[in-house]
Amino acid sequence: MKKIKYKLTKINSHWNKYYFIKEFFQKKINFTDEVKTNYYGDLNNYFHDTLVLVKPFEKIKSEKDYISQIIVLLQVIYTQQDLIDELLYIFKLQKSTNEDKNPNRDIRNELIGHPISRDKRDNNKLKSSILFDIVNKDENYISYAKYSMKESELKKYSVQEIIENHKIFLNKYLDKILNKIEKEIKEYHEQIKKVFEIPLLNQFDYLDKIDKNLLSGISYIFEKDSLKYYYQNMRKHRRYLYCLKQYKKALKSVIKNEEDKTKYYSLIEIYDREQLQKKDKVFTIDFYTKKYKDNEVVLKELKNMELNFYDDAEYYASLNFLSENEKN
Repeated sequence: MKKIKYKLTKINSHWNKYYFIKEFFQKKINFTDEVKTNYYGDLNNYFHDTLVLVKPFEKIKSEKDYISQIIVLLQVIYTQQDLIDELLYIFKLQKSTNEDKNPNRDIRNELIGHPISRDKRDNNKLKSSILFDIVNKDENYISYAKYSMKESELKKYSVQEIIENHKIFLNKYLDKILNKIEKEIKEYHEQIKKVFEIPLLNQFDYLDKIDKNLLSGISYIFEKDSLKYYYQNMRKHRRYLYCLKQYKKALKSVIKNEEDKTKYYSLIEIYDREQLQKKDKVFTIDFYTKKYKDNEVVLKELKNMELNFYDDAEYYASLNFLSENEKN
């Protein structure tokens, strides 16, 4: 089960990194209102919690113990088959086949789901009934008696074969999901890398279409509308050009994993930057204009922030200029 657990963990990692937060991937799956509640997380946890129950029987201690072990194994397998179908639905893949589910599902349905079976097409007449073979003391087999109006038979199945069949089932469909995920991640990276072939002004809309949160989560100055504003005003003041230069570096860092080796220095203290970043109500801009009254460059940017307190594009451009000056 280690291999299966690894695959589930890998799917979960991709889900959290891509599918649950990026629109590009959400369009590739059934990202319904139900899926948006992240019930996938519950599904994944249930899987991990129950994997340990798919195991060979322990030595049979009593009739109750034997029956209990049968029910736990078969019911967990049955439930996990249903969970796989839920996963396949979420990732927009075809439901698993009955052929792949069986014989495990048939054994469970016959022994646990419908121990008394009736024929709905024939006035609900009794078809068969099931009785556990409680005299069985061999923990390697599940055995039970099936009685019908015509005949009776003793059925016997290897516990190990049941478990191996289930492993084959899980591996097959988890691989289908992982293959789809890997193809979509590859497509995503190919689309994102194309941004470097596009003129700067057109990049902002392109990224917004592919992944609007690619950079905006790093800083407000990387919001699409903010970047367009800085582009239009980049010749009016260095603060706007600074934002665009940082956008380019952030883009290379995120997409190409290129380290930004630029040395920066701040014109204001780090703590002051943090308070200004969150627009602190105690330490207002007026407080900082008094503190930095002898620094003309800082004072000018603070005044700009004060005038544009509710204009985030302008406010954070000035704050960025104060905090991220490049060392010559």
